[in-house]
Amino acid sequence: MDKAVILSTGDELITGRVVDTNSSFIADKLIALGLDVVAILKVGDDKERLLWALQHGVEIGELVIGTGGLGPTVDDLTTKTVAEFLGQELELHTDVAEALKRRFESRGRPWTQNNLKQARFPEGAWLIPNPQGTAPGFRIRTRGQKWLIWLSGVPIEMMEMMHQSVLPWIKQERKVDAEISACTFKIYGLTESKLDEILKPIDLPEGVRLSFRAHYPDLSLRLTVKGGKESIEIFQGLRNRIQELIQPYIYGDGDETLEEIVGELLRKKGWTVALAESCTGGTISHRITSVPGCSEYFKTAAVVYSNEAKIDLLGVKKSMLEQYGPVSREIALQMAQGIKRQSGASLGLGVTGIAGPTGGSPELPVGTVWIGMAQPQGDETRCFHFQGDRGRVIQGASQAALHWLRTALL
Repeated sequence: MDKAVILSTGDELITGRVVDTNSSFIADKLIALGLDVVAILKVGDDKERLLWALQHGVEIGELVIGTGGLGPTVDDLTTKTVAEFLGQELELHTDVAEALKRRFESRGRPWTQNNLKQARFPEGAWLIPNPQGTAPGFRIRTRGQKWLIWLSGVPIEMMEMMHQSVLPWIKQERKVDAEISACTFKIYGLTESKLDEILKPIDLPEGVRLSFRAHYPDLSLRLTVKGGKESIEIFQGLRNRIQELIQPYIYGDGDETLEEIVGELLRKKGWTVALAESCTGGTISHRITSVPGCSEYFKTAAVVYSNEAKIDLLGVKKSMLEQYGPVSREIALQMAQGIKRQSGASLGLGVTGIAGPTGGSPELPVGTVWIGMAQPQGDETRCFHFQGDRGRVIQGASQAALHWLRTALL
């Protein structure tokens, strides 16, 4: 089992109303296990198109992992179509049906007969539990002795099914854990093209892969080396060489997020942080508070979009706003000092800028962001310039703020 194909279904994916995050997540996990993801196929809720995708998937891959279409509604065609593709009948799993009924009853939701669709699976399929939802997935052999796995299309459900059932099964099935060495570098301050240019001097022998993943505002680089125990020395040498070349830009490794790293640093130092956000609208606070245990180090946050809010909630001086304007070094610093003073936090962060698409000027173009930090070792300000639409400016500013927090804590 070396080659994998990912298959996503749903009209919402084809029309662009929903971004397919499932495929990127699954691909990342499979590549980490040393599989070669040879294709990602997307089709709408159409039987003939799904049959086409299944046929192509098993032709070019030994493992096909699909998502979506396991629900009870008329457009959920997956299970029945897979059974037809395999030349098998659907069988009712009474234990799944009873569990579904109990789940509906416990939540006070009405039970309808179409929910039994979620308890019917192709003959001979192994069921994959869904701890987060109602619809189990399944795993089954094809006539060509390939493997076909199908999971819920709901991202949180799919991720849990992957972590708890699919990935452990793949590791056991392949039995090559010792033959794969891998690491991931989390990077800030480089573009994908610049990173590629820096790494050009590295000669990659056979069995070695460098994978770039740019998911703004994040950038990661994954090193994977195949070849068993004899490849460990190669892996360690390449890892050290990469670190030498890009060490100033590496902020973490693995699946760690920047907000998790900042949280751990705050916890170790015994410090707390408070935020005053204008143009970012609470994005930085949301990222920090998405980490479990953040109550140990997160004090409070104020979203102060208007000048009046900056004055009333943070004590920013009206005369300073009139003299320097809300997007300035002076106001960013007063915001940071104000939230630190009001909350009693160890660190205060103030963010003000022009997210766009309007509001810019030749002197202060859209994408200009000032960040102020009030800290025990002295107060500072920094100015950043971000490109792109409003969302990218906000995301870029949140990443810059968190990265500065990391370096200040170090």
